[in-house]
Amino acid sequence: MFEGGGQHPVPVRRRPAGSADAAPGARLALPAAVLQNSLEQTVLAVSAHLVLATVLRGEEMILLPVLVPLYLVGRGFFALGYAQGAAAPAFGMALTGASTIAAFGIAVVLMGLGR
Repeated sequence: MFEGGGQHPVPVRRRPAGSADAAPGARLALPAAVLQNSLEQTVLAVSAHLVLATVLRGEEMILLPVLVPLYLVGRGFFALGYAQGAAAPAFGMALTGASTIAAFGIAVVLMGLGR
């Protein structure tokens, strides 16, 4: 928008509309980072579990209720260790990733076997 009624418009600076326009403060930066990472990992894990659920049969479905708690425990360890430096959340991230990779891996093997 421009103010002024003459030949030379002057741009009007506007304040941000709300907190969504600003970066998170120091107090929210850590939880926001954990939440963002957890969202990304959850999308991958849910996708892996859905793909796996399409190729499992009968009693093999027991894998899904085993993989989900592994994922959740991994997320918990990741969140607890995130504030303590780079090495602290490694176990949680490895557990989260291992359960997701296992789900995708099992699904790929079963699809390769003709399911």
